[in-house]
Amino acid sequence: MQYAAEYDTFGSNKTIIAQKGREMMATEKMYELAFRFKGAKLWQQLYDDEAFAVKLADGEIGYCSVMGRMGDHFALGLYVGEEGYKSYRLLLDADSEELDNAAVSEMMTSQSCLQCSFENKDMLSTGELEEVRQYAKAHNKKLGGSNAFPQFTKFRPGRYPWRYDSRLDEQRICDALSAAVALKRILLKTGKEELGLRSLQESVQKIPMLAYANGRWVIQYTRLPSAEIRYPEPVFANEVLTAHIQRKKKKGVWECGTIRFPGAVQEEGQKEEAPYFPLVLVCANLETGRVLQPVITDGEDAAETMNGFAQQLMEAAAAPKTIRCGDDRCFAILKDLCEKTGIRLVRTDVFELLDDALADLLEHVPEDEDDLNDEELEELYGMLLQMSDEELRQLPEDYTGVLLGLAEDGTLPHGLAGRIKKLFRGR
Repeated sequence: MQYAAEYDTFGSNKTIIAQKGREMMATEKMYELAFRFKGAKLWQQLYDDEAFAVKLADGEIGYCSVMGRMGDHFALGLYVGEEGYKSYRLLLDADSEELDNAAVSEMMTSQSCLQCSFENKDMLSTGELEEVRQYAKAHNKKLGGSNAFPQFTKFRPGRYPWRYDSRLDEQRICDALSAAVALKRILLKTGKEELGLRSLQESVQKIPMLAYANGRWVIQYTRLPSAEIRYPEPVFANEVLTAHIQRKKKKGVWECGTIRFPGAVQEEGQKEEAPYFPLVLVCANLETGRVLQPVITDGEDAAETMNGFAQQLMEAAAAPKTIRCGDDRCFAILKDLCEKTGIRLVRTDVFELLDDALADLLEHVPEDEDDLNDEELEELYGMLLQMSDEELRQLPEDYTGVLLGLAEDGTLPHGLAGRIKKLFRGR
């Protein structure tokens, strides 16, 4: 059986407000579809783990998660391609009881997603707020009540949540929103079980995919890609440095691990770029009991981290005989370097010094509101608001205790404070 719904097209794709400052402005089509999606209330039928796919106009497949069933964070998340799907599964498969601070940091900075969400006005920037109000005025839309303001946010691995930065982003979210509205119409006639919409945590192999053909969205099916995450394995090509490290005396054991530092950094002169969460390689020498100077990069190129670590090996009095890696990414980064320099590389989860070294690193992240300036507070609140209730529940108790205290004393924005109180009072 084939299910179909007419494709929605609305108005022009012109920009409402010309690019102002450094903000990429949304299009009329994006806003129109956002309000249609909100009106469809697809979250009344779907949970956020009951994903459907969309065949996007550029040929990619997007995996869609509808948020809002629990009555809190109303949004459509579009995870494009295999990379996007893997980041989505990282959230779904996380075990909140086993997550430490490092794991939470890694999970929350690994997302690859385009999101259309509905927020309270205090969570929008001045430019966003002006833009939404102009659209609402021109189209007689009411913006009263909570979660009334559409906001478009791009999540990139290792980057702070940011605005859309290309017309491709805009086209993709329009495709996803339009498909979601069409799916709502289909669900009015056909049950989600009949369509094959169910939790991805039930060993689902394929899911419904909406594809646009002959002027309408039709239901097809697509197999899900692997959720296994594989990290880049850079090639160590510095023959001179390789020879130097090969000749070094090798003794003892080093413990190494990588982590995304949860404090966002924006380089001077790059205000148009999304701030990044630095990738930090931490290394502890078990023989000396000393933690080496960490290797810090923006994480875009694994070879940069590898080369920084190779320089540390070169400067050390002796190279390690064995390196124990605390995560798969670290193992991938160091694999070729160790093979070429004669260092034994092993993957393990049991450490003598590394866990404490990583914990010490995370302690440098400001947790108290008094330690943050206004710009940092705005970034922190924005990130928290983008998180679903399930994601907030997965935060360590130390973090949630701080958040509840800020909510109780009126420090957090109203919409965020209400969610925090609801989630964590009496915990």
